[in-house]
Amino acid sequence: MKKKKVITIAAVPLGIAILGGSIMLSSHDSVVSAQSQVLSAAENATKTNLEYIKVTTYGDDPSVQSYTIRIRDKANLTEVSEDYVNGVLQSKIIISEKGSKVTSIGRDFTTNEMTGSTWTLPENLSKENERVLKISLLEEQKQQVTGQDWVESKDSLTKSGYKTAVSELKDRKDVVTIDESNGMLVKKETFIKNGDGIWKSNPSRVEEYKYLDSIPMNIMKNDENIEIKERPAPIIEDKLFNG
Repeated sequence: MKKKKVITIAAVPLGIAILGGSIMLSSHDSVVSAQSQVLSAAENATKTNLEYIKVTTYGDDPSVQSYTIRIRDKANLTEVSEDYVNGVLQSKIIISEKGSKVTSIGRDFTTNEMTGSTWTLPENLSKENERVLKISLLEEQKQQVTGQDWVESKDSLTKSGYKTAVSELKDRKDVVTIDESNGMLVKKETFIKNGDGIWKSNPSRVEEYKYLDSIPMNIMKNDENIEIKERPAPIIEDKLFNG
């Protein structure tokens, strides 16, 4: 916790002293308010049952955009994850039946066609999936923002209904957006510095959060009519391997 500075006033007109004190208190209140709102929003984000997170990453080539969508239903113990490159689905994993059933769809890079397989996990691995599916997707984000210092962003003045806060670290700058109507996190943008040590104007990573009432049916369906083959679980000694 930062130490409070001791304010001393000597030979300063009373009116100016009071005004200066008011400005300092206002700035301090803004910091406290932003910090408490971000921490509260991060806590709220982990309390819903149906979570959505979209993570978009940007590399040196601006024409290439990759993103991942994950939806977790903590009540029904189901999760869907999809990976895209420039809007084209590359892979999809559906975990259902309380963590016991796995369906994996991926792109064959030799034929550029999508193929799929599904399997049932043994009981011990199914139980571990069941445990994990009860944990919030946003738990990591909560832990991360809790360990940072936040101040209100100037953008908060231009975004009606939303508040933004900024946290600057040595190697990155994070900007979070909070929906003031429900106190929930809706976005986090991460910026890095260029070769001259100046913050880049475009983020290197964007995380978008939604809190759903139900899993969209289209994300559960096999839209491309891919043949899904049943197969034994790809495990050795009850431990998963790639496959």
